[in-house]
Amino acid sequence: MAAHKILAACTPEYTVIGKTKQRISFNVHLQAPEVEDDEAKRATVALSAVIDTSGSMEGGKLKLVKDSCNFILNQMSSRDKIGVVEYNTVCKELFPLSRTSEGFKSEASRMVNKMQAESRTNLSGGLFLGFEQQSKNTFVDWEPETEAEAEEDQTEPDPEPAIAASETSSFVDVSMKDDDSFSEASLVDVEPTQDPGHAAAASAPSPEGALCFGSQPPPSPQTCAGKKRARAPLDAQLRQGRFAPTPPAGLSSGLFGGREAPPPTALEEDAVRSIFLFTDGLANEGLTKTDKLIGVLSKLLEQAKPAVRVCTFGVGEDHCPELLGELARAGNGTYYYVEKEEGIATAFADALGGLLSVAAQNVVLEFVPAPGVTTCAVHSSFSTSTTPEGAAAVSVGDLYAEEGKDLVFEVEVEASAADGEECEDCELGAVRLRYLDVVGATLGSEELKCVVRRVKDVPKGQAPDAAVAVQRARVETARAMQAAESAAKGGDRASAAVRLQGAMAALSLLEQRQGLPQRDAQLISQLHFDCAEAVENVATAEAYSTRGNKLLWAKMRAHEQQRTCAREEEDEAGSTNAALLRGPRTMPAYMHTYATPKQMSMRGVVKKSVTR
Repeated sequence: MAAHKILAACTPEYTVIGKTKQRISFNVHLQAPEVEDDEAKRATVALSAVIDTSGSMEGGKLKLVKDSCNFILNQMSSRDKIGVVEYNTVCKELFPLSRTSEGFKSEASRMVNKMQAESRTNLSGGLFLGFEQQSKNTFVDWEPETEAEAEEDQTEPDPEPAIAASETSSFVDVSMKDDDSFSEASLVDVEPTQDPGHAAAASAPSPEGALCFGSQPPPSPQTCAGKKRARAPLDAQLRQGRFAPTPPAGLSSGLFGGREAPPPTALEEDAVRSIFLFTDGLANEGLTKTDKLIGVLSKLLEQAKPAVRVCTFGVGEDHCPELLGELARAGNGTYYYVEKEEGIATAFADALGGLLSVAAQNVVLEFVPAPGVTTCAVHSSFSTSTTPEGAAAVSVGDLYAEEGKDLVFEVEVEASAADGEECEDCELGAVRLRYLDVVGATLGSEELKCVVRRVKDVPKGQAPDAAVAVQRARVETARAMQAAESAAKGGDRASAAVRLQGAMAALSLLEQRQGLPQRDAQLISQLHFDCAEAVENVATAEAYSTRGNKLLWAKMRAHEQQRTCAREEEDEAGSTNAALLRGPRTMPAYMHTYATPKQMSMRGVVKKSVTR
């Protein structure tokens, strides 16, 4: 099978520099290849959908979420896997990670459509239960082996299907310290409880500061990471929203009439693993502090092998964008701000379009500086580390088909030992790229040199390269948005506006530059528009709390990672290329979007499939 290479290009800020000590930037652009729309060639998707079913979801929002889940089911091939977790006060696994065969899709849709809105919001419990699904690295194949077996399984269904249980379960035990940090997070296999009533009577109170979750509560005294753990009475756990009631042994869900689950199968090593976390409100049950929740998830994600991506979806004005934004950042995913209910399906379709078109996985870029060159900074939101040989290593993660990424490096070059007038080549260093080519099922690699010329007298009026200038502007604008959000959160909305207006002034100067490529010009115009929109939405406390903080987080993350956040106006402008008006500002006639062709296509499909 032919390899599908990532194209890499290194562009220095200036092609010619002086012979004295110099500081210079360069941009590394990565371009993922086009991938044929062939389900047999793409990577398998393993998705855990974690759905908020608290009382505020009642009505149109929950209906649209159900419709969107059904849309996702219909778009998945028989090679893909999906599991669903619902959470309100109680968190439960609607069904485990399962192969999306045709028979399963029908059963899963029936289960999804039965979800009802009630009670409060235990976001942490739902999220951790979704992570538990992924951490098992297994799936269930529910499709009966024969037609006769299928008929037999459907003859005498249980009157009320039981909820999730399995041969074994697991729970995460996280010991919290007084300073709000955590000391450990480990997955421990435990045996299921046979009788909920007896379990409640026999159990003891759980230790203070311990958070446990799973398909069933852990048994009484259990050793975890060298410490004795005891579980709380079952009724107390239910009041705390930690667990759903334990079903009778041998049943796994209401799928196929409550038939016994087949033995789990190992998940493909190269499967694209992801969690979609959906909510419309604030976490008010379970772990509710943002810093604690992010700390625990970050620890779990660091230990997850293979990696698990987390995408978050916040609907309306009542959710916490900081929490969802930071969770998405920790999970190397996208935070989708869904301003109106009508945008729910578009956001789900956008995220799914990305998962279904992954061209390269585990993309890592290293810059090895040449002798006499020091790496000063890597301007990127991706995780960056230093290798033993002194290289700056950036973990980019996955690339969607036809997706581009830009990383700006800043280096310092020592003075040249040659004092003559002649030009000399100066190598800044080597850029090394490695990744898994999904379509070719091979490991890909690339290496290129970044070289400039050194002269005694630098030509006057040498302008920085447009591509580097534009990408620096993108990075600096995202930072300005982050600083503005922090200032506005602290009540200093005037300082927030000043930071955004400063970014707009710098962008205006760049917009005046002649000869900018069209896509770069569109990006600068879009950055300017986003800042202007943010200024309006930090003008008052009400505007900031209802819309501004969410807008800033969504746009900041989109520009940081160069990945669409699928807001409704972007979708409309991207499809019509029409000038849209909102108050005194005019949206760019040709709006820049980070959306890939697959994502745009998926948005079009969902509009025809999901209606209110």
